[in-house]
Amino acid sequence: MASWDRRDRKAQGKVADALLRRQMRDAVGPFSPFWRERLAALRIRPTAIEHLADLQRLPAVGERDVCPDGDPRGAARLVLQATEAGFAMHADGPDLRKALVRRIGGKDAYRRQVEAEVRPTTYHFAGNALRFPVASTRSDLDLMARAGNRAWRVLGLTGADVLVSAVPVAARLDHSALSLAALAAGAPALFPGDDADAVAAALRLVPATVLAAPSAGAAALLGDLAGAGAELDRIRTVILVGPASAADRAGTEESLAAGGATARVLVLHGPAEGRVLWAECAPGSGLHTYPDLEVVELLDPETGENAAADAGGEVVLTQLGFHGTALVRWRTGDVVETPLDRGACPHCKRTVPRVSSAVRSGSFVTTLRQHDGAMRADLRAVASALTGRADVVDWRIEVRPAVRTRTDELIVFVEPRGDDTEAAVGVYRDVRAVAGTAPSQVVVVRGSELADVTGAEWRDSAVSRRIVVRR
Repeated sequence: MASWDRRDRKAQGKVADALLRRQMRDAVGPFSPFWRERLAALRIRPTAIEHLADLQRLPAVGERDVCPDGDPRGAARLVLQATEAGFAMHADGPDLRKALVRRIGGKDAYRRQVEAEVRPTTYHFAGNALRFPVASTRSDLDLMARAGNRAWRVLGLTGADVLVSAVPVAARLDHSALSLAALAAGAPALFPGDDADAVAAALRLVPATVLAAPSAGAAALLGDLAGAGAELDRIRTVILVGPASAADRAGTEESLAAGGATARVLVLHGPAEGRVLWAECAPGSGLHTYPDLEVVELLDPETGENAAADAGGEVVLTQLGFHGTALVRWRTGDVVETPLDRGACPHCKRTVPRVSSAVRSGSFVTTLRQHDGAMRADLRAVASALTGRADVVDWRIEVRPAVRTRTDELIVFVEPRGDDTEAAVGVYRDVRAVAGTAPSQVVVVRGSELADVTGAEWRDSAVSRRIVVRR
């Protein structure tokens, strides 16, 4: 069979179907407390999810589904909690045979093999409205390294390249996955952190050919490095780590030119709750995904339904083969404006699905300043309380500073169907229940008034068709 990045769509689907069946039957279904309860509530057996199309039977989930009370400790229920006996019952044939061979050499070797598959040992932090740890087993780290090596090749890099990373050294996906990528590629790498002086010192120590930096701060960092006299002329690739706007890319290119350097500017990004980073092969080519490690979908972020075939939407992940935190139809909060590109890449000819490089992360999560402090509010949860209501024709959400205080208002505009008061009270109650905060106001409007609410002034601050955040 062709390699991971050269299979046609039919072959990709066949591999993904087999991996999905194994993931649901032998990992998620029996060992994730959250998914065991959710599947039972939906009256769906894990073995009923046999093909990618069957995923549509599972409503997409996010932070508030797993932690409805806002307590991030609830995310522990996503983690697979397998035992040695469970491993023996559900392990894949080659993994089980390897463990049994180790058993001949002694119980310790057998236990280490089992624990590599089932025991979470490494964590990174993620989340939008909440901050919670994502667990990885030793075998998950192997998959992360494999994906990192792939990303390294997509970026056009080799083991001869030398990386200096200005990504903050922290328990976050961008740092951990980047370090595993360099390790798997056999490339020398230094991780001095995001202090410009430390980065400049690292560049004086090694003949770096690759510089990685957070997308939003790369242009400023390059300016600081040039001012500090760092040698940038050896840099051949600048990696923007994280969601990168057109302005981020253009600013980075301008800073390179001002410093007398010539380098490619490429994006490397992955949803923070995931375990892999996606890479561009050329500027604007799209982020190349891994169809044998994950299923990537796009949903309408307001309704949770599948995005239209010609539209963008919120990135939703189902990971395959990972044994720590179980992500199944996970709403990442990453939003793209264009659909997944499933054709062959015009630059590198890889046939994997590609996500637009122009990703927006956390757009639907905002900080609300309140009298008793600040809180993170997920506006997707607010939208979920409004979408599909029988007592509401249409709705809008607006976050804006209060006129007389240094707080923020969460205002919900609704056009009722039926009794105005009953609709307003029902909306108020349901928004408070699912979003963790009550709306400041529920404003009843009619069709023409609702059109006025969504006037031209919304465009600069619109998050989506019905949600705006003014600052």
